[in-house]
Amino acid sequence: MSELIRVPDIGSGEGEVIELFVKVGDRIEAEQSILTLESDKASMEVPAPKAGIVKSLKVKLGDRLKEGDELLELEVEGDAAPAPAADAPAAAPAAKAEAAPAAAPAAAAPAAAPAAASVQQVHVPDIGSSGKAQIIEIQVKVGDTVEADQSLITLESDKASMEIPSPAAGVVKSISVKLNDEVGTGDLILDLEVAGAAAGAAAPAAAAPAQAAAPAPAAAAAPAA
Repeated sequence: MSELIRVPDIGSGEGEVIELFVKVGDRIEAEQSILTLESDKASMEVPAPKAGIVKSLKVKLGDRLKEGDELLELEVEGDAAPAPAADAPAAAPAAKAEAAPAAAPAAAAPAAAPAAASVQQVHVPDIGSSGKAQIIEIQVKVGDTVEADQSLITLESDKASMEIPSPAAGVVKSISVKLNDEVGTGDLILDLEVAGAAAGAAAPAAAAPAQAAAPAPAAAAAPAA
């Protein structure tokens, strides 16, 4: 079912929306930050009261909001759905007890993976001939876990606006830009900690825009054969 999420008691009258962390279609968890409000006294992040999928946004950057104003429409799962999931593990322990010794060696293998984690710098890709573009939205914050191709920031140039996706899955370690910054191709956006396997995959992903023309000759060679 759908539920309207509203501004909680912010204690200081009104606040301005200076950051939006979600967009329509995003799946969010309870207590995940939705947006940042800035009043004359302080700035604060407003969390989601429950998990669900964002169906529509009622606000935009620069809006001034007060307690009770609508933020977004959230589609939440029914309360009955989690109950069967809770019952299922109750029958499982007996089977898990026997499987545990066999599973122990398998569990040891992934243990080595975290040691291979590395930090990847994410840069602005080729944004065309417009030169510089302004950051009008930052969709992640330090500590967020992002998926490959998840939007990180939105840029607006004199010609168009575009979302910049993450080249790999990982955890945001630091953000090198802020709202309204002017950035160009190659500028550093953020540092992303990726797992060992993802780190290897991330490099080709980042290079993909530059090499987009390269696969075409390979495809052209096939008919010649």
